[in-house]
Amino acid sequence: MVAGRNASGMASELGSMIVTEQIDAMRALGTDPTKKLITPRIGATAFMLFFLTIIADLLGLIGGYGVAHLLFGLDTQQYWTSVWQTLVFRDVFTASSSRCCSGSSFRPSVVITACRRAAGPRSRTIHDQAVVASSVLILVVDFFVTKLIFAIFGYR
Repeated sequence: MVAGRNASGMASELGSMIVTEQIDAMRALGTDPTKKLITPRIGATAFMLFFLTIIADLLGLIGGYGVAHLLFGLDTQQYWTSVWQTLVFRDVFTASSSRCCSGSSFRPSVVITACRRAAGPRSRTIHDQAVVASSVLILVVDFFVTKLIFAIFGYR
């Protein structure tokens, strides 16, 4: 979702800035476009993706409650008690560190991929290329980071 929304938005914005020669104007005025345009996007994506992950975890727990309550007839007290008893520190720590490490790895990759696609050839497929490249890059980076974390913490 982040790759689709952020990458296409950044690619279209930077692509239109290239077409209207705003990037060239920034260089002519002695301003570094990378520092002014790309660095803030990396920071904003990193900051907000952290909170998006927390919201997604909470919504997953609430969605689990909805399924348990509506489909299986579990009581509210019973669901949250079993969730509290089942969650162990190792699982929470591993999931958090996996998301943190993979998130810190693919946050810049989404932004950099989108910005590189915008800097490339100008065509109508810039948005699609940015979304697809960012999505594939996220899957590859997340796979290797998860394998590394599972190897460190001893999961199979």
